[in-house]
Amino acid sequence: MRAALRWGFLAVAVVLLAWAVITGWDEVSAALRDLTWGAIVGALAACVLALGVNAMSWRAVMRAIGLTATVPEALRVFLLSQVGKYVPGSVWPVLAQAEFARDHGVSRPRAMTGSIVAMVVGVVTSAIVGAVGLVLAVPDALATYWWVLVVAAALAALLVPAVLARVVALAFRVTRRDEEPARIGGRALLASAAWSALMWVVLGVHAWLLLRELAPGAGLVIATGAFAFAWLVGFLVVVAPAGAGAREAALALVLAPVATPAQALSLALVSRFLMTAADAIGLAAGIAIGGRRPAARRAQAPEPPRETGPGPQDA
Repeated sequence: MRAALRWGFLAVAVVLLAWAVITGWDEVSAALRDLTWGAIVGALAACVLALGVNAMSWRAVMRAIGLTATVPEALRVFLLSQVGKYVPGSVWPVLAQAEFARDHGVSRPRAMTGSIVAMVVGVVTSAIVGAVGLVLAVPDALATYWWVLVVAAALAALLVPAVLARVVALAFRVTRRDEEPARIGGRALLASAAWSALMWVVLGVHAWLLLRELAPGAGLVIATGAFAFAWLVGFLVVVAPAGAGAREAALALVLAPVATPAQALSLALVSRFLMTAADAIGLAAGIAIGGRRPAARRAQAPEPPRETGPGPQDA
């Protein structure tokens, strides 16, 4: 029954993923005509690479709560779960990761803790990279939008282990879970944040490869900052599958100094299409990795003992 539910969830997510591509294909195909094949292929490769880097950010956190899976196995769990973001609501990838991680000896509460923390790391780093990128790219913006850096610094405080533990505990209460969330130390958070920052840089490269052909005056810094900020807006609008609509509007707004609304919209449409294609490639890779796993490998890794108080790693 568990296997049927898992594959049923994946089937629904894949249908919604395909629907997202089909419904927007006319607009995307028109935008693709303004780009060269080199830019399209390069941007798609960057999206696929960013997906793998994001998986490493998630794995850095999950290792701290007991996931002993190898890199290929961790990639499989993460890549399969990513299609959950095409289901309305931002919680589905977290729930899918928790369910798939059970195959590797991690209990659902501990897996949920790790996935929530990894999601928070991604949100915080997107805010930081977005704020820094936009302020550096548009120097005059600092006098007017200085508060953006203040907000980014406040979000960075979420990566302090003691603060993050309270955020995770609140998430557990909101979802009505009675279990005690696992603790995640500062070293794991720093490793996850480093991988996540690298992911935003790679995604910035993907946006720049497209934007430089649509608006030749745009640079890498503003492309990176604008894309990270737009993703954050799309993530916060939980009612839209994968932030559809909200991300495009935010991207057009922040790119106004270097691109026309039509150019920014073309970037948003092509970028979403390529990221959807990257998710499909990741799904296929996850299924292929699962197919290569030995059937006899079913041993469950023991969970680390539950901590009763702060330890050296939480300093």
